[in-house]
Amino acid sequence: MKQEILRQARGLVKADKVFKNAVIVDVFNERLIENDIAVADGIIIGIGDYEGKEEIDLGGRIVTPGLIDAHLHIESSMTNVDEFARVIIPRGTTTIVADPHEIANVAGLTGIKYLLKAGNAQPWNFNLMLPSCVPASKFENSGAELSAADLKTLIDEKGIFGLGEVMDFPSVINGESGIWDKIEMAADLFKDGHSPGLSEKDLNAYLLADIEADHEATTAAEAIEKVAKGMYIMIREGSVTRDLVSLLPAVNSSNSSRFMFATDDRHPGDLIKEGQIDFAVRKAIQYGLSPLRAVKLATINAAQALGIKKIGAVAPGYRADLLVFDNLREFAVKKVYKDGRLVAEDGTLLKSIDDKISLDKDDFMNKDIEEKIFNSVRIGNISESDFRLPAAKKYRVIELIKDQVVTGKSIYHTEAEYDDEPPAIELIGHNLVKLAVVERHHRTGNVGLGLLRNFGLRRGAIATSIGHDAHNIVVAGLGARDMELAVREIEKMQGGLVIVVNGKVEATLPLPVAGLMAVKSVKEVANRLEKMREIANSLGVNRDGPFMTLSFMALTVIPELKLTDQGLFDVSKFENVELIIE
Repeated sequence: MKQEILRQARGLVKADKVFKNAVIVDVFNERLIENDIAVADGIIIGIGDYEGKEEIDLGGRIVTPGLIDAHLHIESSMTNVDEFARVIIPRGTTTIVADPHEIANVAGLTGIKYLLKAGNAQPWNFNLMLPSCVPASKFENSGAELSAADLKTLIDEKGIFGLGEVMDFPSVINGESGIWDKIEMAADLFKDGHSPGLSEKDLNAYLLADIEADHEATTAAEAIEKVAKGMYIMIREGSVTRDLVSLLPAVNSSNSSRFMFATDDRHPGDLIKEGQIDFAVRKAIQYGLSPLRAVKLATINAAQALGIKKIGAVAPGYRADLLVFDNLREFAVKKVYKDGRLVAEDGTLLKSIDDKISLDKDDFMNKDIEEKIFNSVRIGNISESDFRLPAAKKYRVIELIKDQVVTGKSIYHTEAEYDDEPPAIELIGHNLVKLAVVERHHRTGNVGLGLLRNFGLRRGAIATSIGHDAHNIVVAGLGARDMELAVREIEKMQGGLVIVVNGKVEATLPLPVAGLMAVKSVKEVANRLEKMREIANSLGVNRDGPFMTLSFMALTVIPELKLTDQGLFDVSKFENVELIIE
């Protein structure tokens, strides 16, 4: 067979398949080449003038390598793996590096295996990380705890690629054994970073862990310092965290090879309306990056940074993951070839039903999955009183910041002395709502209570079982009765999103897969989310993504003040603080 392929590559015999009259993006030299592409056994065997047993005339259309998403969480799409693939592959993403720490925080190794099996069944290059921080912090209850020994049991499984984003950078730079055991366990694997704002000597210490890339840089100055110290920078263009515009000024002819694209968390509506990595490429071009360089960031740069060989270029020996375009500036993918086989055309995935593995199929289910993933919401003994503020004069407040997952902190002084909690009308007057986080993994009955400013809600309660990263239930509201009812409805659905007004459930979106994902299509989920957003806005919420906003209020690895099932957490001090000041 090797001799036969060599003969095809030399043009002595016809190649198995030839893409004729292609305009090829040469990502190494940032130029266009007019030529044919010869393919055999899913591999590009030659660029030149070829004849093929099968010939596909591209008629002068542009061909690029398949796109690479260097860091994402499938769970953020709120749909199962096959539906996620159905959306992103036709948009040109043929390689993903997925970190399953969301489902792992709910279901541990079972959750990782669940995504691994489904991911390996799709027509893409699937790379799954071993999550480094389960739980994300010791200041909250999550559904699982994974040690280095636990993760090592999966290290040789097909599709396992590296160590997921190392969020607990304080433990890294302080040399704590738990995280360093994982780093050493993954000594021969790619290690992903997560170090927002880390700089100077602390950054030096962090990089001694052989952490190779970071997707948390938000300014050009931060990116340049990290590149100068040997890191690769993932330019993140997610749904909440959109860093592309602020990071592009850091990219120049001298350092462009150190940059790539990632989406991190991209939600259903944005996947449908805007796209995925293709959207990042279009936006980069819009903001001044040359089309050829933008393609380079989305392909070979990512492959080389991640250490994935033989993808990311249209060149001999590389996998025939090919995209066909009419032009690069619009960057609208017409056809997607995976290993030389047409898998998507004009926005539609062409998989046969025999190729499809759905996460809700009976043959995918076993007792462990049913218990840990489809029955993952276990609420302890709670009551309406748990959602009432204790009487006080001064309270700590979480301050929402527009378009940021970073929060501020402030103090709320009550207008008068109350024997009970401040009335709703006063909270509304100070642009406040109550916020609660309800533990849902171990039936502890824990309810952390706080106040949130700038959310805008004036009636009812809004709740979600997506609460990064421990994924306890997060609920915002004005009345304790509505807040409790919203939590009870999530328990009934075994995960999901809920809006309650005056004791009535107004809208729901069930998310029965670990409380994170639906068993509906991305389009169905996006449509339901849009309707729920409209209802939330009618109740006064001033956020485009109200549930998304709430989900980040429990994220203890992002400053400044957050809420967990154990109470308020000051990220800058790295300690719990009291809601009441006096």
